[in-house]
Amino acid sequence: MRKKQGFVSILGFLSCALLAACAAQPVKTPPPFNAQPIQGQWIPKADHLYFILDASSSMEDSYAGYVKFDTAKAIVANFNQTMPDVNVQAALRGFGFSTSLSEKVTLLFYGPQDYSRTGLAEGVNEIAQPGGTSPMWEALYAAAVDLKESEGPVALVIVSDGKDMGHGELRAADSLVAQLNGRVCLYTVMVGDDPAGKTLLEKIAAVSSCGRFTNADSLASPGGMAAFVQDVLLAGQADSDGDGVADDKDRCPDTPRGASVDTSGCPTDSDGDGVYDYLDKCPGTQPGMKVGADGCPIPVATRSAEVTEAGTWIYKGVQFEINKADLRPSSYGVLDEIAEGLKTQAAIKVEVQGHTDNTGSPEYNMKLSQARAESVKEYLVDKGIAPERLTAKGYGMTRPLVPNDTAQNRAKNRRVELAPRQ
Repeated sequence: MRKKQGFVSILGFLSCALLAACAAQPVKTPPPFNAQPIQGQWIPKADHLYFILDASSSMEDSYAGYVKFDTAKAIVANFNQTMPDVNVQAALRGFGFSTSLSEKVTLLFYGPQDYSRTGLAEGVNEIAQPGGTSPMWEALYAAAVDLKESEGPVALVIVSDGKDMGHGELRAADSLVAQLNGRVCLYTVMVGDDPAGKTLLEKIAAVSSCGRFTNADSLASPGGMAAFVQDVLLAGQADSDGDGVADDKDRCPDTPRGASVDTSGCPTDSDGDGVYDYLDKCPGTQPGMKVGADGCPIPVATRSAEVTEAGTWIYKGVQFEINKADLRPSSYGVLDEIAEGLKTQAAIKVEVQGHTDNTGSPEYNMKLSQARAESVKEYLVDKGIAPERLTAKGYGMTRPLVPNDTAQNRAKNRRVELAPRQ
C-alpha cells in the first residue's frame, strides 16, 4: 500500500512539474512593431539580400518572455517593413522545421528573385512551425548553391539562437565565403542568451571581413532596426548629380558636377545677379547691375555714343587736329563723359579703336589711327581709368562704315570707336 501511495505521489509530483513547466512557457507573441520605413531613394551596397532563419526545436524555447521562433520571424518581417525599395535580389531559407512542415532539413521559402516586400513577407509566414534538429551547416551549403551564379556583393543575415551546433557551421561558412570570392558579408543575429550559441554566431560573423554579430534585443526598436538595415544593405542615399543633396530632397536634380549648391540642391548665386555661380564669369557683380547670360555686366553706353549693331560705341565729338593725333579741346567734354561712364562700370574693359578714311597710304593711316587711339587712352587714364582696362588699337582704313566715295562719307569713316569687353 505504501508502495502504491509512493508511486501515486511520484506521479503527482511529475504532473505538477510538467504543469509548472507548461505554465512557464511563454504565451505572448512579439508586440506590434511600429516600423519606421527608411524614406527616400537609396543605393544598396549589396546586390543580393539573403536571410537564413533558424526553425529548429530549440527555437520553441522562450527568451525575454517570447517564443524565440516568433522573435526570429519578427526580425526578418521587421527588416522587410523597414528597408526602402531597392533593386536587389532577395531570398529566404529556413532550416530545422517540424516534420509536419517538411521532411527536408532546409528549404527555400522565397527567391532568389527580384526583391518584393509582399513576396518576402509571404515567405516569412510560410515558415509556420519550428521543430527538428539544428543543421545550419546544411542551410549554408544550400545558400552557396543558390548564390553560385550570382554576381556582385551579397549580404547574408542569419537569425538563430546558435544552440546545438558546432564546427560544421564554421566550415560551411568558410566554404561559402571562399566560393563567393569574399564578396559576401555575414551578419548573425542572436535570439537568446546561450553562451555557446553566442560564441558560435560571433565566429560565423567573423568569417567574413565585412559582417558583424548583433543581438535581437538591439533590433527591438524601430530606430535600432533602421540602423541595422542601413548597416547591412545601404551604401547611402541616391544623389544622381553628386551635389551632396539626396535625390528626394533635391529641387535641382541635374546640377553639373562640381557646382556649389544650397541645402535644396540648387546652384548658388552668391552675387544675386540671377546667374548661377558655376556659370558666372563675373562674380561679385554690384547689386542692381544688368548682366548677360554669363553673369557679366552688360555695358551701357554713355549719352553721346552712337551704338552700332556690333555693340560698339562711336563718339563723333572726339576730334583731332588735321593729320595729327592731338586731341582738339572740343573733345574734352565727350571724353570726360566717357571716363565717368567707365567709372560706374568698373567690370568693363574697353578697346579704344582709331579709324581713318582712305586718304593717304594704308601704312600712314594705320600709324595715324594707332596714335589717335593712344591719345584717347592716355586722356582716359589721366581721368582715373585704370590702364589695364583700356587697350588702344588702330585699324586705319580697314573698317570703313560707309564707302569712301564722298567727303561726307570720308568724314564718317574718320572716327573713334569704343568696343566694350568683359
